Amino acid sequence: MLRSYTLLLCLLLLGGCASVPDTLRPVSETALLPFADAGVVSPPAEARWGGEIAAVRNQAQGSEIEVVQFQLNASGRPLKSDASAGRFRIRIPGFIDPVIYANGRLVTALGNFTGMEQGKVDAQPYSFPILETESVHLWPEIKDPPERCDCDPFFHSPFMMRPIIVVPARD
Repeated sequence: MLRSYTLLLCLLLLGGCASVPDTLRPVSETALLPFADAGVVSPPAEARWGGEIAAVRNQAQGSEIEVVQFQLNASGRPLKSDASAGRFRIRIPGFIDPVIYANGRLVTALGNFTGMEQGKVDAQPYSFPILETESVHLWPEIKDPPERCDCDPFFHSPFMMRPIIVVPARD
């Protein structure tokens, strides 16, 4: 009996570690369109794609985010790497602030793949898959730890003093 409670507790704790945000949770995980199949499958199809923001454009009919695609982990966060399957565009009704949705930030969107659109990356022609959605999940930035760590647990206590080291003078 105790073993089953322990197993249940472990499963609940581990399940909470890899949860997908509610805005990224689809009706059926198996029905999601993989990014690699975007040029082959005819729209509409539900998809969850993510990556790094390359550009943000606000237009009269809504906003558009150009994203460099990366694979997603179990919780839907993009995993940056040196390999990408390409780029895609996310279309959102309304305004998004380009300062908040800055280049280099990670995003994930759940929406409908609506087709391909011709465009350019710099001067090169490119065919962009289009993902239309109501919301985009902007992942918090992960800050690097400080290089110098003043982590001594004893000398920052009000009850401890730094040792005084006396060095004899040379003759």
